[in-house]
Amino acid sequence: MAVKELGIVIYGVCNHRDGFWEEWLDRAKELIGMIGYPPTHVGIVGTSYPAKLRTLRRSERKIRTVIANGEPVRALSVCSLPKDYHTELDSSCYLSMNVRAWGTYEKYSNYAYCELNFDECSKELVEKIKSVLLEFVEMELCEIFTMDKAQVPYNYAFKGMGDDLSKYRTLEVLSRTERE
Repeated sequence: MAVKELGIVIYGVCNHRDGFWEEWLDRAKELIGMIGYPPTHVGIVGTSYPAKLRTLRRSERKIRTVIANGEPVRALSVCSLPKDYHTELDSSCYLSMNVRAWGTYEKYSNYAYCELNFDECSKELVEKIKSVLLEFVEMELCEIFTMDKAQVPYNYAFKGMGDDLSKYRTLEVLSRTERE
């Protein structure tokens, strides 16, 4: 049976401020814990630190040092993975903040994203996740959607609104809100 994922993506301008990336890392860890999973892995893109996924326990201090040294960060992700994982796609919960991403649609290249199992969601949880993401992104567009996990929901969010939607045959957009 296919696993159905819920994706929450907020496209817009990131609210950069002193301590932005450190604050995102802390809030992402808190949010994953609130959702019910331990934050286990972290990934960072855009710095001298290697971009591959690493355990949070062993790499958090190094990542914080890189950020404190002022290296430019393009993306920072936190996820919960089981011990026997094979890829990031095995995550139980995934959070990502992307600034000046390499997506195909420039208008939506900055975004905050959360992905989790649809069966574990409640309306209250979705609203809490949205409120945390909105602390970091001034919303242009918010989309909440479901998709089979095998179709890689993150790819849909990552490519922004410029991708061919027919590629995502299990995509169901539950809500789309544009800034007024």
